[in-house]
Amino acid sequence: MSSNEIEEVKQRLDLVELVGQYVTLKKAGSNYKAQCPFHQEKTASLMVSPEKQIWKCFGCSLGGDIYKFVMQVEHLEFGDALRMLAQKAGVTLQSRTRSEYQTQDSKSSLYQINRACAKVFQTILLERDAGKAALEYLRKRGIKVETIKQFAIGYAPKNFDLKSLLLKHGFTANDLAKAGSPERFFDRIMFPIFDVLSNPVGFTGRILGEGEPKYLNSPETPIFNKSRVLYGLNLAKAALKEKNYVILVEGQMDVVALHQAGVTNAVASSGTAITETQLVTLSKYTPNFLLAFDNDTAGKATTKKVIEMLLRLDLNSKVIDFGKYKDAGELFEKDKAAWAPIVKEASEGVEWWIAGEIAVAGQLDFIENKKKVIKAMLPILGLITDPTRLDHYAQRLALAVGVKTDSVYESVKKVSQPPVNNLGTKTDTQKPKVALLTNEEQFLALAIAKPALIVERKKDFDEVIWQSVETVTIAESLKKLYTDTTLVKSPTQFLSKVKNTLGPDLEGKIDSWQFWVSQEWPELTDETAKGLIDEKISRLATGRYDLKKENLARAIKRAQVAGDINEVKKLMSQLSDLTAKGV
Repeated sequence: MSSNEIEEVKQRLDLVELVGQYVTLKKAGSNYKAQCPFHQEKTASLMVSPEKQIWKCFGCSLGGDIYKFVMQVEHLEFGDALRMLAQKAGVTLQSRTRSEYQTQDSKSSLYQINRACAKVFQTILLERDAGKAALEYLRKRGIKVETIKQFAIGYAPKNFDLKSLLLKHGFTANDLAKAGSPERFFDRIMFPIFDVLSNPVGFTGRILGEGEPKYLNSPETPIFNKSRVLYGLNLAKAALKEKNYVILVEGQMDVVALHQAGVTNAVASSGTAITETQLVTLSKYTPNFLLAFDNDTAGKATTKKVIEMLLRLDLNSKVIDFGKYKDAGELFEKDKAAWAPIVKEASEGVEWWIAGEIAVAGQLDFIENKKKVIKAMLPILGLITDPTRLDHYAQRLALAVGVKTDSVYESVKKVSQPPVNNLGTKTDTQKPKVALLTNEEQFLALAIAKPALIVERKKDFDEVIWQSVETVTIAESLKKLYTDTTLVKSPTQFLSKVKNTLGPDLEGKIDSWQFWVSQEWPELTDETAKGLIDEKISRLATGRYDLKKENLARAIKRAQVAGDINEVKKLMSQLSDLTAKGV
């Protein structure tokens, strides 16, 4: 790959459009902001600059260009991110050398193994006698052949030597082990698990007859992290944004049944309980969650855990009551028409929980039963930080048990006091704001944002006495880049070149400075920038003058202590001249 290819891809793609495929962006002056997909937060800290084609999170400090975003969000190496973006941009990359292929990340080979296994499993299910029983089972469950193909569902029969078949096709035993040994599955209906880019990362196998475990999952591998991957997200992501809510179910069959019925915003975890990481991932598509877990004791316990996590994340939940049906899969088998009414009648999450606690407590004519319900709900309400949300739930709980809202508030306060630090004071949980820049950092930020204007003031730039090792390093790099007259005419390319020259240690600082510029002056014209640059140069010159005076004053004091009268007179004369000139 060449630097020209890398720049060509960047120029053809729009960072705002790409980031908007993963998170919901909102206009913020000349920039866009969103909740960061790389850490848990309740307020938007991620900023995207359409002008400079950079992004920066002021919560977790990650940032960079379009490549850095894709590498972070898709967990890709640079080469993989480049190939993905080049395909989007319609750029054909030059062939790589053999050594580059050899050092390439092994993820692509693991995808190939899983893709080959999925193809074999599906061929057996749809075309071989060994798959007839499994196919009949799926048909009885109402799953159509078109849906089987859409989800790449297959079957791993008994006594099938998948390993030998894969070895014959060029894969090695080491490759299979790295992929999680897909040959481990026997007599199971196979559900390939795909990442958000539709790469096959693992499998879930459901036993066809009797046996344990009922579900067997691929182990963790370099491409499969159970706590992160969501089954069906690759097919559901567009619908999540369009419908503005996600349906969370427990198993693959539920997802398959819902999608087949046209309910395409359904996803499930992949071989593990729903994690907060998965909820954060989904929250980038929508803040609204419809929980449709199994209608049994375990399913209700899962529902409560997810409601707690959603409250911590300040996200919205509703809960479906399946009534006489076990889960979504069974409902669609027996009564598809029942789905729309139960969705319409879904209870808000906390209110569903309150109703459950009332059912357990018994008649609310007794004060002790009211206290039981309130006591059970206090830890839940204590998780809520948003005052509007808390006010709503406090009123609902008070109304449900027949007490005054104020008494609920007082009880909540006792369980939701802010954490106390070692000094005995309440800790500040607010997100850090963008750090204030020193005058010389502001000047350098403008020097990068408007390089052509600084070239006109090169003499003034050269005379600045920088006060830190970082600013010296950045300034020296800028001086060299200013000699490229073509580069300085393109602020975006100039910024990219600056960051490449300075390296990863200073990239984040440069991006922070550029967002500071765009926040302070959303519409920074050349005329405004010239005035600002004049002001900064003037202040830097004053600072240089003050620094010279301080240095002379310290030198005079040292000479006095040493008793060197001649040196004192000489330095006093220099100080007098400096004061007279004022420079």
